[in-house]
Amino acid sequence: MIKKRRSRKAAPMTKERKKIQKKIERTYDKLRNKYPEIRGKVVDFVQQSVSDGIVYVGIRFTDKTVFSLRYGCDMLIVGADYLDAKTGDYEVIREYMKPIPH
Repeated sequence: MIKKRRSRKAAPMTKERKKIQKKIERTYDKLRNKYPEIRGKVVDFVQQSVSDGIVYVGIRFTDKTVFSLRYGCDMLIVGADYLDAKTGDYEVIREYMKPIPH
């Protein structure tokens, strides 16, 4: 015998939830206006690549236009240490710089 599942009604929105929802909607409106030329277009495909330290993302639309983003990557040291590798455990002899959390 299969039991019929009763549907639950959504709880009414509290003032706090309404405030959060309005903030989300304002944020989305700002994002929609950031690149107005691409709003409402249909994506054909997305391509990405990395070359000479530049990350490229291209979004191709069905009307044969492309929206591209290019990010420059700087190489930053994230840690420096002197290790003993004789045993294969790579024991730290000296830590010159603590790793930077990402």
